[in-house]
Formats: sequence, C-alpha cells, structure tokens
Amino acid sequence: MNGGSSLFNSVIVDIEKKINDGDLKEGDKLPSERELTRTYEISRHGVRQALTVLKEKGLIKITPGKGAFITSYNEDILTESFKRVAQKYDSTIEEILEVREELELSVISKAVLKATPKDIDTLIEICKEMDQVIDVSGFLECDLKFHKALADASQNCIFAALVHSFFEMTEESPFSLTKYTSNFLDIISKAQKQHWVMIEALKTRDQDLAMKTMTEHMELFREEVDFLRSKNINFKEVR
Repeated sequence: MNGGSSLFNSVIVDIEKKINDGDLKEGDKLPSERELTRTYEISRHGVRQALTVLKEKGLIKITPGKGAFITSYNEDILTESFKRVAQKYDSTIEEILEVREELELSVISKAVLKATPKDIDTLIEICKEMDQVIDVSGFLECDLKFHKALADASQNCIFAALVHSFFEMTEESPFSLTKYTSNFLDIISKAQKQHWVMIEALKTRDQDLAMKTMTEHMELFREEVDFLRSKNINFKEVR
C-alpha cells in the first residue's frame, strides 16, 4: 500500500518539478495515461489519481477525448484555497481582515523602501483612473489594481498573489453594501484620498506616513463591518 502511495506521489512531484523548471509550459499536453503508466511504472488507476490531484491544484486541465494540458497560473485558485481554509475553521470576517491588515502593512513598509519611479508612475495612473470612476464596481476594479501595484512595488511577487486573494475575501462584500449605505462615512471618497497619501509617502520614502495611512485605510473596512453588525446583518449572506 505504501509502495503504491509512494509511486502515486512521485508522479505528482515529478510533473510539478517539470512545470516549475519550465520543462512543461502552459498549453503543453501531457503523455497519455498509457505512456505515463510505462514511464512511472505505476498502474493506470495510480496515474488517474495523480492527474486528479494535479487538476485540483490547478496545474492541469483535463479535456475528455483530448488529454491533460498544462494550465497557466490562476490567482483565483489560491483565493479559493484560502476561502476553503476560512470556511473549515469558520473564520470571522474580522479575523480575515486582521490578516489582510498585517499583509498590507508589510507590503507598504517594503514598497516605501523599494518602489521605483516606474512603480510610482503606475500607482499614479491607477489613482487618476479612480478619480474618474463614479460606480462601486468600477472603483473596486481599480482598487484591486492599486493594491496589486503596491504589492509589486515591494519587489516581492508573492505579496501580489496574497494581496489578490485577501482583497477578494474582504473587499468585495463590504464595498458592495455602499450601494445602499453610500452615505455611511463616505467610504470610497476617504479610501481614494488615502491612496494619494500613500503615493506621496512612497515618493518621499516616509515610512511613518505610509504605515499610518495604511492602518487608517484598513480601519475603513472595520467600520463598514461594524456597521453591518449594528444592523444585525449576517456578513456571510452579503457575499
């Protein structure tokens, strides 16, 4: 039994390594199940199990009658994984917000030190675009771009992937409520002003201003969630 499990895992490990090393690229077709059984000296059942795991990890897609193909990285897969973890432990929105706040503070502390002029120009262009947006969905789209660009400015690509996931988990739902609570703290207007202050902090390498503004930025979400609680609205029902 252990031997079968070891062979089954060896297929997964080897194919993952080839993807990470660039030997297998997006769109490449994996060998047929019959070929894989010969290559890895494992049963057809074991190969199918390995392919199922690779599919669940988002590394391949299986097209009936055509075979298995390498997929491109999709940040939504990471987001879904985080969502499953949150659901498993019945995490509250406050707990998720707590993690996102720590993440965003880490991002901006690095970005203040490492942002290039090009990074700052990108953030400015996104902010200008947000200045022209008048609807919630449009603002959300630009806001995600801003926070991902800020993460990119940290020069650590992993931050960008994490920011995308936690943004999806925390921002869409609270801001969607502003469609009928638009007067509550004028949250979008405040958030946009804070974006511009963050850019100024990056320009001047002002760590204190950057951290203070991001803390205030995250507080906007807490205020919106507190508003929901005060109205006895179940946050999970809003998603």
